[in-house]
Amino acid sequence: MGNKLRIFFFWSLIIFILAACPRFQYSHGFDPQEIAELEEYLIDFSKKIEGHRLSIGPLPADLNADKFFSILEQYYPDKEIIRKVKKYSVRVYPESNSYVLTLCDQESKFILYKDLGRTITFIDHPYWREEKKVPCNE
Repeated sequence: MGNKLRIFFFWSLIIFILAACPRFQYSHGFDPQEIAELEEYLIDFSKKIEGHRLSIGPLPADLNADKFFSILEQYYPDKEIIRKVKKYSVRVYPESNSYVLTLCDQESKFILYKDLGRTITFIDHPYWREEKKVPCNE
């Protein structure tokens, strides 16, 4: 009986540690693999939008998420990926000759990624990967 009790407490401790770990708490309610894939999609989006900006000219001064996706749909071949990203709360606004994109979780509680469009090879603020909980209303 003593071994069974020790095993029970051991597994209870493991479950408690995992439940208390921020990474497991943060990913509760959504697919971590899907969230990780979003980072690559946003990098691809930056490249396409930058290509548009270089060939057509400056982005609209009143750029928002709708206009961003409208431009992107002209250049991005995989429309399913655009639909996947649109499932999340996305805000876009112009900044200098580029844009800033903020992608929040589907409940609009926390920012998953904040990307400065001018950096086309990485996401500037991968809050989700860095395990930072930044509120979406920021």
